[in-house]
Amino acid sequence: MHLQTLFAQLRANWRNIAILHLMFTLLGIAVLTPLFGLLLQGALALTGSDALVDQDIARALLSPIGMLGGIVLIAVLLAIAGLELGALQILAESSRNGQQIAPAFAARYALARAPLLIKITLRLTLRVLAYLLPYLAIVAAVAWSQLTEHDINYYLAEKPPVFLAVAAIALLLAIPLLWLLGRRLISWCLVLPIALFEDAPAAEAFHQSETRVADRRVDCLRRLLSWLLLALVLSAIPMLALQIGMGWILASADASLAALAAMLGLLGLTWALLNFLVAALNMAGFSLVIAELYEQLTPDPVSLSIEEEMYRSRVLASWTPWRIGLASGAVAIACGAVLLLMLQSVSLDDEVLIIAHRGAAGSAPENTLASINQAIEDGADWVEIDVQESRDGHVVVVHDSDFMKLAGDPIKVWEGDLARLQQIDIGSWFDPAFNTERVPTLANVLDIIRDAGSRLVIELKYYGHDQQLERRVVDLVEAAGMADSVAIMSLKLDGVNKLKTIRPDWTGGLLAATAVGDITRLSADFLAVNQNLASPGFIRRAHSAGKRVFVWTINDPLSMTHWMSMGVDGVITDEPAMARDILRQRESLSPAQRLMLAGAMFFGKPEALREYRDNAP
Repeated sequence: MHLQTLFAQLRANWRNIAILHLMFTLLGIAVLTPLFGLLLQGALALTGSDALVDQDIARALLSPIGMLGGIVLIAVLLAIAGLELGALQILAESSRNGQQIAPAFAARYALARAPLLIKITLRLTLRVLAYLLPYLAIVAAVAWSQLTEHDINYYLAEKPPVFLAVAAIALLLAIPLLWLLGRRLISWCLVLPIALFEDAPAAEAFHQSETRVADRRVDCLRRLLSWLLLALVLSAIPMLALQIGMGWILASADASLAALAAMLGLLGLTWALLNFLVAALNMAGFSLVIAELYEQLTPDPVSLSIEEEMYRSRVLASWTPWRIGLASGAVAIACGAVLLLMLQSVSLDDEVLIIAHRGAAGSAPENTLASINQAIEDGADWVEIDVQESRDGHVVVVHDSDFMKLAGDPIKVWEGDLARLQQIDIGSWFDPAFNTERVPTLANVLDIIRDAGSRLVIELKYYGHDQQLERRVVDLVEAAGMADSVAIMSLKLDGVNKLKTIRPDWTGGLLAATAVGDITRLSADFLAVNQNLASPGFIRRAHSAGKRVFVWTINDPLSMTHWMSMGVDGVITDEPAMARDILRQRESLSPAQRLMLAGAMFFGKPEALREYRDNAP
């Protein structure tokens, strides 16, 4: 099918395509949303906790029950997609035969054959997995054998030759996989129409498709590539509209608060509608190409015979301009409500703490005395560091489990005495000017923080070799007289609970990159979360529960001002000087300007002004 013909057919049938896509989109939402909620509640009930975070989530997902729940969700999603493709196939075939049927009839026709279509979808999925799983297993085995000697942050940050070698192996193995899988997918391209129009069982439909395509595989590939080209072009439209719209909005800094909110809402609605239409047209384009191939590769193609009274659906007649306008009005009201909620979530108070991530890690090597002193000089309210235990029981300040990222030294923190660890140059990687920097102890850092009158956030790092980390930290902090100027946090909730057991009146916080459930209900004084978790609703729930919210790692001006507007209690950043400057600049911003900057983040996270080696907590 030529692109011009394909585009003409899409244009002629776009309304029916959009209505059909809307039907199955709503079906997906109606089915998947409660199912997903039930699965999450079941996972939480089995753990006996109110919420799951980070490592607990990974363990839950990799458990038999977690994997089964994920398979169920994917199966349901694929089944709904298969039903929609079946309905679109009906539309495509009727269009090629000169018939105009209602989307409601196409949906009913597909749903009546739901068992067959679902069986085909699942069979196709299993066949694809039969190719993918051996590949993934081999790549995982290669990675496990080559990339577990050192801390994962070293491999991700430095990309040593062994890391590149594993990536190259994965790429080379992917080439034959894509060739084999591509040939099979092309051979199966007629499965849907054969099953729908010839009443063929699933296994027979796959066999017949392979037989008919066998001698025309190149022609099928050419036609499917024409659809893929059109799909890529259409998919670029929403992104282009977003970029143009954001440029227009950012040029409207003098607009009123309400006008800016309306423009952001209009842009978001336009972007969502474009994505909806593009998805519908891409799926319909695929169905049209398959319908044409079916007609050409089938000796006696079965025409879809539909009596007139069957496809004159009342549902189609009900989509009158008046009802469409009423539905659009309801959507507009809903969007207005969302905008009002957005306005209520924007805070104009800048009572935001600046927490220096591993010291001023953007200006000096992380977790060194130089970075800590720089953070204090830059005006950080709190300085954050990571601590572990050395072999001889000292509490040292270091993030990774080893020193490969910082110095190319494979020694594990818990395998070295303090004297051995402090022989390692942990500053030259950042700049030769820092070649005298060595691993500091927690006692060293506490002295600096106390003398500067600053405050310290201590993250407890657990790599499975801790002995008395919580007790040793408590002893050192109290020996320095810093109990009132220190907060403790960890990715491991058990570690925070141990600390609170020893010193109930100390401030202890949970660090989370991802979460399932409401972590605001957990026993922590504050929550330091990845910015993907810190929605306005999350911040409100945390504050209602008496917990402060810190977000990490924020290293660009737009993100900083966004989270300051959203009402977080602190930003964790490698650039404390930048954060302090942003706070000063915000004093002169109008509410409209603040809203514009905050709203811009709803359409994607901006890139930081520079590359950082490690933004992990």
